[in-house]
Amino acid sequence: MLSFQERVKNKENKLTELEEDLVDYILKNKEAVSQTKIVILSQKFYTVPNTITRFCKKLGYENFSEFKMNLKQELTTPVSMNSHKHILLKNFELIDKEREMKVVQLMQRAKSVNFYALDQTGLLTKMYVKSLFALDDKFQFFEYQQEMKKKILNSSHEVFFFVSLSGETSSVLELAELAKSRNHKLISLTNLTENSLVQIVDIPLYCLTQKEEVNGYDTTDKTPLLLVLQSLYYSYRGILHI
Repeated sequence: MLSFQERVKNKENKLTELEEDLVDYILKNKEAVSQTKIVILSQKFYTVPNTITRFCKKLGYENFSEFKMNLKQELTTPVSMNSHKHILLKNFELIDKEREMKVVQLMQRAKSVNFYALDQTGLLTKMYVKSLFALDDKFQFFEYQQEMKKKILNSSHEVFFFVSLSGETSSVLELAELAKSRNHKLISLTNLTENSLVQIVDIPLYCLTQKEEVNGYDTTDKTPLLLVLQSLYYSYRGILHI
């Protein structure tokens, strides 16, 4: 199950100012909030219980009671519980169907959808784009920075999709900034962290994985990335009725 903080990060672009204040308060007072009544919490923020309930549902909880129960579990469950299986399951919760549909509709309307990713992430993204190309030949994958730069400069009102687990790769950020300045629509897929790329794009998508290295080699599990991309593929396929 996603933690409170992970849920907040995944939905941060949908939070109101009041909800952001709620988040700050909860993070600083987890134990107290896990034992408080909804009426008491709403009074602290000069609002009504329905506002708190809507906030909980926005984060994916059924109601305030489930929110409190999960908060209590977070306080008693060791961080070491983040097993490989546990992290994979969290990625299914991360998939926001409303946001996914916005991406799919954006891709459907676009003349061209251009993907860019590097190294191991690039290999996986390239494989995924081949599946999309089978549905619609508007999908392209670029692995060289200069080719992508040329595409950005010589096209108008297209969609550019940047995949970077860190969200801090210099060439990705440079190309995203360029595409933004040319009024293209931008989508990103990154790990669920604070990063520079999500600050640039129009629609950020997230997966959740833990960085790993063995003998200097990057052995980070990329399965979560594929889970999110594959879900996007089936949504696009669905909108085409294929």
